[in-house]
Amino acid sequence: MTAAEDAASIETVTETSPEDEARYKRIILAIASGAFLASFAMNFWWPFLPLFLRQIGATSDANALFWVGVATTVQGVARLVSGPIWGVISDRYGRKLMLVRALYAATLTTAIAAVAHAPWVVVVALSMQGLFSGFIPAAIALTSVSVPDERLNRSLGVVTGGQYLGSTLGPAVGALLAIGFGYRGAIVASAVLPALAATWIIVAVPRDSVAPRAVRAAGAAGGRGLKFSMGWMKGFSRPFWVAVFVYFGLFALNQFVRVATPVALQGIVGSGSARAVSGVAFSLAGAAAVAGVTVVARWMSGRASLRQTLIVFSLASAAAMPAMAIGQSAWLYGAGFLAFALVNAASMPATNTLIAETVEPARRGTAFGLASSAQAIAFMAGPMGAAAFATFSLPAGFLFCAAAFAGLAVLVAVATDER
Repeated sequence: MTAAEDAASIETVTETSPEDEARYKRIILAIASGAFLASFAMNFWWPFLPLFLRQIGATSDANALFWVGVATTVQGVARLVSGPIWGVISDRYGRKLMLVRALYAATLTTAIAAVAHAPWVVVVALSMQGLFSGFIPAAIALTSVSVPDERLNRSLGVVTGGQYLGSTLGPAVGALLAIGFGYRGAIVASAVLPALAATWIIVAVPRDSVAPRAVRAAGAAGGRGLKFSMGWMKGFSRPFWVAVFVYFGLFALNQFVRVATPVALQGIVGSGSARAVSGVAFSLAGAAAVAGVTVVARWMSGRASLRQTLIVFSLASAAAMPAMAIGQSAWLYGAGFLAFALVNAASMPATNTLIAETVEPARRGTAFGLASSAQAIAFMAGPMGAAAFATFSLPAGFLFCAAAFAGLAVLVAVATDER
């Protein structure tokens, strides 16, 4: 066979038929709608959790916040431990199975919270949720093996967009449900939707293929780059760990900014207006995040490589920080906050794609399990950093974030390949 015939053969193999295109779109829309429903439901009750805890036995506002802190810490530690385990299991038995398992677990654990009679029951429910749920990493892992790599960035953008849209709309709908049916009624509604999402995934998404044990073992032993000798951690390359660190950094800095924002706005507008201004700021930021994932990231994916995309968005996040550090007016702070929400969210599909492309498909469940653990650490590290800077200077904290984002851009430029 001639070189020209070889090239023609390869081109024929890699062409996607209209039937395949339609099938990929159906799969991604099904996964995205499942991620939307679950994120939508989980955010029904989170904003009023301290108020619900007061209703079931917390002795004061401070005591309710203490229980929230305990619950979120235990949940984070549980996610940190369980993420890689579920990832390994998903590579062995299927990512679709793990997504369905995570969604049904979300229903069960939320139902436990709905019948709680004391704050410690909510702590137990959220700790179980940390151990057994984790539907977003599962959805991303399933997406990463359900479409060709050339469609991966845009497909992950659609799934992440569903997640962000659900997180944005959930609190408002949850508030309406709480007004109409009480806190427990809103939590019951929150428990029902993940089960519906799981059933939809069962019907609409085909089961993903699982590599034989020998192939997984070969992948663990044959990865390129920096190796780790610990069993299931073998074979992950240095670019993979760089991608996971970038993922951690983006989430940690996002949490820093989100936790610091109500305090910073209170310092600008005073305690009387802080709640209303913060509510408007977070609502607009949620809309900006959805636009970042669904519009900006999609636009960028057709014009730049993953490496270029992450460098641009990291530097844009750094550029948004001085407006928040100056803090002269709510308008100036809000402009910086909205710009940050837009570009930080827009960087997520590229980061997830970078993680996926640095490992072979047979081990992507494990890869996103490790990324989930990194995210759990970020959710603890970001608020701790904000609390530390709040003791002496939040503006200095925002400038630190600017430097950290610039550092991430340099890391991506130096330590990742052009993809």
